[in-house]
Amino acid sequence: MKNIPSKVNHLAFKKICCIPFILIVLNFSAFAQQGSPKYNSFTPGEKWLDTEGVHIDSHGGNIMYVEHQKTYYWYGERRGEPRGASCYSSKDLYNWKNEGTVLEKGAIKVFERPKVIYDKIKKQYIMWFHYDGFLDGKNYRIAELGVAVSKKPTGPFIIKDHYRPNGNESRDIGMYIDPETQKAYIGYAAGHINKTIRMVELSKDYQSTTMNDVDIDAHCEGPGILKKNGIYYLLTSECSGWTPNQGTYYTASNIMGPYKNQGNPFIGDVGNNSFNSQPCYIFKIPGYKDAYLYMGDRWNGRASPESEYVFLPITITSEGNMEIHWHKEWDLSLFTPEK
Repeated sequence: MKNIPSKVNHLAFKKICCIPFILIVLNFSAFAQQGSPKYNSFTPGEKWLDTEGVHIDSHGGNIMYVEHQKTYYWYGERRGEPRGASCYSSKDLYNWKNEGTVLEKGAIKVFERPKVIYDKIKKQYIMWFHYDGFLDGKNYRIAELGVAVSKKPTGPFIIKDHYRPNGNESRDIGMYIDPETQKAYIGYAAGHINKTIRMVELSKDYQSTTMNDVDIDAHCEGPGILKKNGIYYLLTSECSGWTPNQGTYYTASNIMGPYKNQGNPFIGDVGNNSFNSQPCYIFKIPGYKDAYLYMGDRWNGRASPESEYVFLPITITSEGNMEIHWHKEWDLSLFTPEK
């Protein structure tokens, strides 16, 4: 038998060794594709991955639509590293690209519930959030509103100030901008033990609070606000830490109140726990008639990067009642497109 030169043997060996490597690469590529699914619906409470196949880490925040970009931006608390405010972008509300941490909390002890609004006049993005930490040896005692500004929706956001609005303690916050007047408001849990919710109007540039600040007498957290037919609906949770509880909604003909308790809007909520979630925001989806999106967090007893989300449609009935029904899976076809 003819001897094969050693150089040829070496080349053959390299080719053979490359085969497992190629298979590994192909398998990894297939796995990556499987880990980055293309969504076409919402599945409340289920694992929700970004376009890179990583669990979406954006809690207690809000969604904003930037008209001139035709893009949605979802802001929230990033519980993974680096901690702070996360941002994700999407064209369809189902599939989200991670835009990174747009504000790092740094030395801030407690950074929670960021809400972002766009100032069309100055073309700036304004972020408000719960700023807190230790005071007199106890945590959650600073109880302030923080505000940060950016020229781009993807940051970076630069902190401009933090303070107690009109001297009131402030913790969980919600935000609402009136589409008719372009005035913006923050509902914030106030008092030493979140005894009440206050509503404060923001300045025209959205970068400071005004003296228009009232107590609306609702012992609750996680406020979300919508307006329909001249009536304001305020959705809240009770105060039970990371444990979900029964939701309550209030109505008023003026955003500053007075508000009337209308009871639990979660229909068929057998666990009396808001479908195992806590509200953080109500998003009016553009392009659809009366398309209100309930944004809720499923903390699972603690706040972690893997905490899930409960997104559900909100219905305002012909009688003016707010109703939130459970859907294991649903999509935007539930809403009527605007003509």
